[in-house]
Amino acid sequence: MYRIYFFLCFGLLLLFFSSCTGKASKKHYTVAFSQCVGSDAWRKSMLKEMKRELSFHPEIDFLYADARGDNNRQFAQVQAFLKKKIDLLIISPNEADPLTPIVDQAFQQGIPVIVTDRKTSSGLYNAYVGSDNYNIGYLAGQYLAHHLQGKGKVALITGLPGSSASIEREKGVKEALQHHPNIAIQVQLNGQWLIQVATDEVQQHLRQLQEVDAIFAFNDQMAIGAYQALQQNHAKKPIKIFGVDALPGAGNGLEQIAQGHINASVLYPTGGAEAIRTAVAILHKQPYQRDNLLNTLVIDSANVQLMKMQADKIDSQQQDIDKQQRLLNEQQKIYRNQQSALNILVISLVLAIIFAGIAIYSLKSNWEKNKHLEEQNAEIRKQQQQLIDMSEQVKEVSAAKTNFFTNISHEFKTPLTLILAPVEDLLKEPSLPPAHKEHLLRIKRNGLRLMNLVSELIDIQRLAQEKLKLRAAAQPFQRFINQIVQSFKPLAHQKHILLSVEHHTTISNLWFDADLMEKVLYNLLSNAFKFTPNNGRIQVKTEQNTFGDHVLIRIIDNGKGIHKNHVEHIFDPFYQGAAYSTGGSGLGLALVKEIVELHHGQITVSSKENEGSSFTLRLPVGDAHLTDAEKEMAIEEIADLPKASPDLTTLQTPHDLGMEEWEHLPPKTNTLLVIDDNEEINYFFRDKLSEYYQVYTSTNAEDGIKLAYTKVPDLIISDVVMPGKSGIDLVKLLKKDTRTATIPIILLTALDSEDQRAAGLQAMADAYITKPFSTTHLEAVIQNLIASRKELKQRYSSELSATVDHTNAFSELDRRFLNDLSAIVETHLANPQLNVDDICRQIGISRVQLYRKVKALLHCSVNDYIIHRRLKKSKYLLQQDMTINEVAYQTGFSSPTYFATLFKQKFGLSPSSFKKQLHHKS
Repeated sequence: MYRIYFFLCFGLLLLFFSSCTGKASKKHYTVAFSQCVGSDAWRKSMLKEMKRELSFHPEIDFLYADARGDNNRQFAQVQAFLKKKIDLLIISPNEADPLTPIVDQAFQQGIPVIVTDRKTSSGLYNAYVGSDNYNIGYLAGQYLAHHLQGKGKVALITGLPGSSASIEREKGVKEALQHHPNIAIQVQLNGQWLIQVATDEVQQHLRQLQEVDAIFAFNDQMAIGAYQALQQNHAKKPIKIFGVDALPGAGNGLEQIAQGHINASVLYPTGGAEAIRTAVAILHKQPYQRDNLLNTLVIDSANVQLMKMQADKIDSQQQDIDKQQRLLNEQQKIYRNQQSALNILVISLVLAIIFAGIAIYSLKSNWEKNKHLEEQNAEIRKQQQQLIDMSEQVKEVSAAKTNFFTNISHEFKTPLTLILAPVEDLLKEPSLPPAHKEHLLRIKRNGLRLMNLVSELIDIQRLAQEKLKLRAAAQPFQRFINQIVQSFKPLAHQKHILLSVEHHTTISNLWFDADLMEKVLYNLLSNAFKFTPNNGRIQVKTEQNTFGDHVLIRIIDNGKGIHKNHVEHIFDPFYQGAAYSTGGSGLGLALVKEIVELHHGQITVSSKENEGSSFTLRLPVGDAHLTDAEKEMAIEEIADLPKASPDLTTLQTPHDLGMEEWEHLPPKTNTLLVIDDNEEINYFFRDKLSEYYQVYTSTNAEDGIKLAYTKVPDLIISDVVMPGKSGIDLVKLLKKDTRTATIPIILLTALDSEDQRAAGLQAMADAYITKPFSTTHLEAVIQNLIASRKELKQRYSSELSATVDHTNAFSELDRRFLNDLSAIVETHLANPQLNVDDICRQIGISRVQLYRKVKALLHCSVNDYIIHRRLKKSKYLLQQDMTINEVAYQTGFSSPTYFATLFKQKFGLSPSSFKKQLHHKS
């Protein structure tokens, strides 16, 4: 009884204290914002937008500093912020390079960094928020061309020379105007982003500007300056003026458009709200997007009033929010005062009750506590022993798994060696036929690929077990890099890729493990060659950072690049982006990251899709960062040539034929389409089957579908796992399309589970064959499926018209025509108004050509063909137990009577008799 009494009182007290301190315990964050770029109006608009968003987050304390275009001032502002122990930094740098060191310092201290409008050089930040200035310039160029109706003269007023925003906008507008040869850029002035400078420039070049039809200023302030200069000098003809920013407020772009002073402006969003939302997500450890590119649009007289109304509405709502916030603060103040008085009363009451019962309770509870503690100690000791036993079991299982993994990985090397060694001996035979040599080279390449995969698996396992030790020594790293790059020269020569090395550092020696660093550079260069097309470019550059304490090694290519959704995961083990899979294991980059971090360095990547990628290794200078254990096993100076070898599996086989060469082979009776993302498989099929079939190949499902529609092959062989659409998706699409629904499809894949087989066959694949496969078995399946299709085709042709010449095989163009005709008629079969003119319009030929072609191929008229298809469909629907009236209208006949007459002429009995016959048989 006393225990319950005491704990009840004590609980009331705890509840009171928790209510008193709950609000104070809510975590607050400090966010600092350093701004440097843009006009005064733009900076004010961005700050206003940030404060509007911050009104929803009272837990955030906001610090603000404006550098007004001065890099040194902004550097000092950020240093001051870092001393205040801020939780997050938002920075809008005027230029990237001068601010990169201080931003890197903040990032390395663990302070999240959000960069707006311009990125830093190193890429060490959490998120980026900004607009695409090239897209803004390009959109403005398109708008200019539209309003000038593709003809006229244009003047440009640019921003500060060397400003990335000005350069990208100029590039965008000029590339947009290249599509309009009758529009010329007559004058280009430099307004330095300022209204007065732009006014002076326009006045000085007034004579030249009298000849232009439009002026495009790179911000609204310069556009306003151009307008004022033209008004003061009474321009002879009206000149259209366009700007960038479209900011609300007095004297800004929206007001000038509404007043007709400037004609239009491209919206340049500040990104203030997006930056605060991203900061809140980072601070609250919620998902966020690293690169946030802001959308834009053109604002002119057609939509300016709507934009002004939206801006005014937002300001009005913000004022209401501020008013409500003030009222809320006042109510909270009143509530806190009342709560304080109530708290004092509750504390007094609870303390009085507690002290009254504590004396009695303490006497009775002491012996119960001791007994309870003894029981708890016994239970804890028991649980502790159980945890120790379970830990030992986990260690044993983990050790067994590790031993199995290591043993099986090493066991792979024995049979691989027994495969590769005899192949090497056979390749040395001088009398070896070329065809046999091709097969042996293919065996060797794939055997080496397996060997590399096993080595990577073993290295990853050693890193996971911390058994891979660093053995660093001072190495002449420039010569080391030159030797590795030199080993890739043959591959670069074969693919016509420009491979170059540039050294921009005075450091001669660097401490690293040559064996491990060799793996890093070979993996990165092999990846660059995989994703760089022929006639591309790969650069290797070395340089020092600003403080001189790190060396940067960059590997840059102009290949296909990496999608932003995959950049954050490319260093994860076994990760492969669906659109970038090249048949690798997903281990290479994971191994690279582990080795670089073992060297106390960092690796980062920056990439833009379809433009290229840049991998940057950041390694410390000197040996102060290394322990004695990491240096005591130091290896000697590197040998003259690296021991590893580049991934030469990407080299083409000597007799590989391109698609163009296969197109010109003599035509065969039957055609095959092979779809596989592995070029070796495609080459194997062309080499093996081209003697009997015309073989077309594709490396992805999208191109394969297009080939199926245009070539109409007799049979399709497809892999299941491919970039983009899978083989299952391809089968479903082709089987649903009337043009390709009857083409047999073989799925050929390494996936051999029962569920995977069932999925392939449920998608209506005609056969499912797993790798490795028997060539004889595959050829027999191909022959049987093609023969079955021919038999069905002959049966269909004989049913359509007894006069069709079965001995005359249709050409590819004829097959395509018949497939298109069948698809059109089948699609519109229920339409009683379907006629020859509709078919001519959809198929793209004249009435005469349509009649001649149908007569020549099918020996009947177009109307007979349509009626035949309708009657054939009606026969099927009657078998599905539909009524005669429903069947008549669903197959496009104008009346059930007309349908019954034609049905009896075709099949010799009426629809009702046909249904009775069906019921009698059942």
